[in-house]
Amino acid sequence: MIKTLVISEFGAIKKASDYDSPIDSFAEIFVSDNIFHRIKELVFSYASDTLLTYSAQRGREQIKVKNYVGLIPVSDTIQLEILPKSTADSPKEARRILLKLLQKIPSYQALTKAHLAVSNLPLLEIYVKVFLDELDKLLSMGLGRNYEPIEANETFIKGKILITENIHQNLLKQHRVFIGFDDFIHDIPQNRILKTCLHRLKNYSFTNLTRQRVWQSLSVFDEISLSANLHQDFTKSSTTSPHSERYENLLQWAWVFLNEQSFLPFSGNYAQISLLFPMEMLFENYVGKLFQKYANSDNQIRLQDRRKHLVLKHRENAKFRMIPDIVAENSAGELAIFDTKWKLIDASKPKQNYGIEQADLYQMYAYGKKYQAQKLYLIYPANENFRQPLEVFDYDEDLMLHVLPFDLMNEGEAEVRKIMQ
Repeated sequence: MIKTLVISEFGAIKKASDYDSPIDSFAEIFVSDNIFHRIKELVFSYASDTLLTYSAQRGREQIKVKNYVGLIPVSDTIQLEILPKSTADSPKEARRILLKLLQKIPSYQALTKAHLAVSNLPLLEIYVKVFLDELDKLLSMGLGRNYEPIEANETFIKGKILITENIHQNLLKQHRVFIGFDDFIHDIPQNRILKTCLHRLKNYSFTNLTRQRVWQSLSVFDEISLSANLHQDFTKSSTTSPHSERYENLLQWAWVFLNEQSFLPFSGNYAQISLLFPMEMLFENYVGKLFQKYANSDNQIRLQDRRKHLVLKHRENAKFRMIPDIVAENSAGELAIFDTKWKLIDASKPKQNYGIEQADLYQMYAYGKKYQAQKLYLIYPANENFRQPLEVFDYDEDLMLHVLPFDLMNEGEAEVRKIMQ
C-alpha cells in the first residue's frame, strides 16, 4: 500500500516529534522520524538541490520543497505529491490547476475534463486512469500480433529442424524433434510490457473502481507472458513496427510506472512523459498556448521569439539572443510583448516593489527598446494578494509596463480575452 504525502510547492516538511500536537496544512506537513530521514536521504541523493533543500535551526530539522510539482517516490510505500501554490488553497483545487497546465504538454493531451473532475484523487491514481483510458482504446481495436520466432521440442515438424539442438536434446528421444518456426501471436514485446505494468499497478492502493479496472484489463492478457527483460522489450518496441503508433502513448506511460527514474525531471531515454515539472515552464507553456488559441484574430502570435539580440554587433556577430515568451503583432505592425513569471507577488507591498525582481524590469525594458514595442506586459499567477493589475510602470514617455494577474482558477479563454482588451 502506497502512502501519499501531499504538500504545496515551497512547502515545509518537518519531524512531528519536534513539536507538540502538530497539525498538517497544505503548506506544512509533519512526518515520523523514519519518513523524514528517508526524505532527507533523498535530498542528498540528487546531484543538486533542484527539488528539495534541507536546513536545521535550533535543533529542529526541515526540508523545503522548491518550485517543482508532480510526484517523487520516497520508498516502495511512500510518495511525495507536490502541487502548485497560487490561488488554490486546497490540494483538490491545486491538483485541478496542475492537470489543466499539463493538458498543454503534448505527451499529456490524453488528459480530459473527466480527469480534471476527479481531482480529489491522488495524482498517481489520476495518471493511472489516463493510462487505463488509453488502454481501453487499444483493446477496443484489438491487441497487436506479430510473427515471433518460436523454438520448441515437439512431436511434429513445423518450420525447420534445428539440427544441433535436436541432436543435443533428442539423441535418445527419436519420437521428438527440435524445431524453429514463426508464429503469429499476441505474445509480443509491447503486450508483455503492458501486462507487466498492470501486474505492478494491481498492488497499488487505489479506489475500488480503479483497482477493478486494473484487474479487468489484466484478465485480457491471460495468454501473454510477463516481460522477462523490460529493457530488451522496450528496445524492440521502440523500433519501427506496424503497431508503433497505436502503442506509443501507452508505452510511454508504462515506462513511467515501471521505471522509477522517470519520476526525475525529464529523465528516461524512452519516455517523453515526466512526473516532475518546473512550474515556471508549465505556466509559461500554458499561457503561451492559450494566447495562440484565443488571442484576437487581428494579432499574429509568436512564442519564444528569437529574432532579436541585445548586442547588435560584436566582432561581426550579434550577441546575447533575446527570447521573450510571447510577441503579438497586429495588422498595423504594432508590437506587444508578454513575459510570464511564476512567482507570487504581493500588491499590498509597494515599498518592497511587490516582490518583483529588478532583473525582470531590466529584461522587459530591453525587450521594449529592441523590439520597439508599444506595450509591455509581465504576467504573474493571481493569488490572494494579487487579483488586480498594478499601477502602470512608466519607463519613459513612450514605454510603459503593465503587471497583470492570470487566474488559473478561471477559464483560460476568459483570462486571455481580458488581457488582450
